[in-house]
Amino acid sequence: MVWSLVWGLVTGVGAIGTWATLGSSRFERRFARDAKALLTTSPPLPQGAASLELGRLAPLPAPVREYLTQALGDSPQRVQSVRFRHGGRFRSKLEGPWQHIRGQQYNTTDPPAFLWWGRLSPVPGVWVDARDRSIGGKGNMVVSLESTLTLFDRAGRELDQGALLRLLSDFVLFPSVMLDERYVGWTPIDERHARASLRVQGSVVSGVFEFGDDGLARSFHSERYLDTGAGEPRLLPWSGDYDDYRRVHGLLVPHHFVGYWHVDGERIPYVDFTLEPPEYDVRDPFS
Repeated sequence: MVWSLVWGLVTGVGAIGTWATLGSSRFERRFARDAKALLTTSPPLPQGAASLELGRLAPLPAPVREYLTQALGDSPQRVQSVRFRHGGRFRSKLEGPWQHIRGQQYNTTDPPAFLWWGRLSPVPGVWVDARDRSIGGKGNMVVSLESTLTLFDRAGRELDQGALLRLLSDFVLFPSVMLDERYVGWTPIDERHARASLRVQGSVVSGVFEFGDDGLARSFHSERYLDTGAGEPRLLPWSGDYDDYRRVHGLLVPHHFVGYWHVDGERIPYVDFTLEPPEYDVRDPFS
């Protein structure tokens, strides 16, 4: 896996003082500019235009309709953007140890896109920044040491697919976008499952949402490319679980996410994020 390069370099890096501090400041300013640009892609909705008609739920598969009835609440509103911070754990290698991570993410709905930054410290005094995004249907992952030394900067078909799947799986945080037929389509499966497809500027991905006995979305399943470090990325089953639902600004959304790769029949967790309460339609990044 490409992250193996990260740890190899980290072990050879000591305290680099002012250079690292300046690099961190530049990185944070650049990320904030990118977040601001994303959040202001679309103008604010005119007064009254944010309301959603509950009648739009009628054509949806039954479990999706039941879920959105709960998630959107009695006075559903169209969300343009969401921002949130999170803590949690991350494993860069499936067989490796867990690392503590802090991050922040920004999503927009028209068109659907996301921008994420996570920072972890594998050894005291050393940090690694990861920036992931899907904008205009194109994915890009950049990892840097001490916010300055770029360890890898990846783009391409496999990154596009993976970033769009991550975006689709995060729709539970701003569920009004699930009603936007310009981007999202639904196919019924059974009383507990429905397939969602996401289309952004010619790129299409799909995955299956699973709904619990309480009607809430509990997991997402698809196939995603994993860079194993052995040449071509490998297409593997990939899933995520949702729990700790709370109502925020009228929306019922999960605050705990666990992501898994499925390798040779084994389900291996690699992300475990706990969210701070999301904030909606704020057009500025965190300061």
